[in-house]
Amino acid sequence: MKLFCSRDELVRVLQITTRVLPAKTSIPILNGVVLETRDDQLFCFASDLENGIEVKVPEVTIITPGRVVLNGRTFFDVIRHLPSGRIEMGIEDKTFTIKAGSTFFNLNISPAEEYPAVPDGLKRVHLYLEEQTGLSGEELLFALETASFEEAVRQSIYATAPNDSRPFLSSVLWEYKPDRLRLVATDINRLVVKDLTITGNSEDSFLVPVNSLKEMAGIFGSSPEEEILFFLINRQLYAVGKGIIYYTRLINAQFPRYEQVIPESFDGEARFNRTILLSSLQRSLLIDKAVKLSFEPDRLRIFALDPERGQFNEEVSCSYDGEPFAIGFNAHYLTDFLKAVGDQEEIVFHLSAGMKASVLRVKEVATYTYVLMPLRLNY
Repeated sequence: MKLFCSRDELVRVLQITTRVLPAKTSIPILNGVVLETRDDQLFCFASDLENGIEVKVPEVTIITPGRVVLNGRTFFDVIRHLPSGRIEMGIEDKTFTIKAGSTFFNLNISPAEEYPAVPDGLKRVHLYLEEQTGLSGEELLFALETASFEEAVRQSIYATAPNDSRPFLSSVLWEYKPDRLRLVATDINRLVVKDLTITGNSEDSFLVPVNSLKEMAGIFGSSPEEEILFFLINRQLYAVGKGIIYYTRLINAQFPRYEQVIPESFDGEARFNRTILLSSLQRSLLIDKAVKLSFEPDRLRIFALDPERGQFNEEVSCSYDGEPFAIGFNAHYLTDFLKAVGDQEEIVFHLSAGMKASVLRVKEVATYTYVLMPLRLNY
């Protein structure tokens, strides 16, 4: 194996590929990345058996084809500390040689035959991308603009519990039909429903791990003008775009009947300026995360109390329709939503008295629903 490539492009590729390297593993070979030439192209691959990434390395001149497995973090550290420009790499005397100007490295090689075989789905995605064949209509799900996907992930994963042992709390439900993709997330105290318009050929539902969605958003989100293709093969979800193929194993579990949680009637409705309400709630958090909201015509009183820290009181103007009443919430849960909707300024708060769920939405936006359970307060 011998080739020449751009140091800067290889750094970019390794920044992406090494994201899936496991922090700890009982299988040492998984600490490696695979460099492989195919059809005069160079690909970099890594996997932790649950997730995998393959990235095409641009600006490569291949002299002799081959395949090698190197310690991923060591290889990345070496490449990123080299000066910009063309570098020469190859296998010499059972080591991997890297040459950049007067700088030389010889890295140890891991046994390539010990590296786990790539999933069949990766090969089938390649075949589809190269020849537009090899996949059934149901396996190619749909395409999404990267910006829309990144926003949907950002607006859903905050309402999950990524480290919880219950699978439906550490994943996001994907429900899709030929014209709509719905992301649903919950941590029991709240529920997010986010709808996206798509063009597809089938309908199904599955659970995607929260951490995998974070990785996908981070990997593809840097190019908002791009498009991501999604494939479902052997219960693995593949995301494909800008020379990158990322895949993740889906969660085998049942998501709760979330439709039953969304209220159909309410006891009051309030409309706020997002920035003003967010600023007030952030000030209340200086005292306590529990906040009491008292609704009256044209105004909202926000109150927080902590025996050691003191009290917080503030009045915020709002448009309120309903009988006056007070209700408690976790202020963090309110600010999470207000931050997630970005620069949308008018917020509609559909309120339920007692311990029933309330709903927040953006004015005239029916594609994003936030369901929130109240807190029981002693004051």
